[in-house]
Amino acid sequence: MGLFGPGPLLALDEEASQQPSAKTRLQQVLDAEGGTTVYKDAIGAVHSTTDLPTGERIITVQPPQSSGLNLGPPLQLNNQTLQFPPAPLAPAQPPAPEFPQRAR
Repeated sequence: MGLFGPGPLLALDEEASQQPSAKTRLQQVLDAEGGTTVYKDAIGAVHSTTDLPTGERIITVQPPQSSGLNLGPPLQLNNQTLQFPPAPLAPAQPPAPEFPQRAR
């Protein structure tokens, strides 16, 4: 029966401790994007907010999963003000017809 030294096992533990955790690595990647926040609300919809370094904010809302309903891809709202097309100009009213006056 042979004795095993701590050499190979210790080397594996040291390599694992040198690599950042998945959460740390994810935060490092997201920091380059400006930051992302993800949370689930009371009804089960998943909200994620990404603040880009340019100051732009992207909000994504994924509705709760339903077994029989496919709502398509998540709704994306870019941090832009809602703009409507200009209101159409009211058509000019034609002048009232001039009726001949009756002689009195």
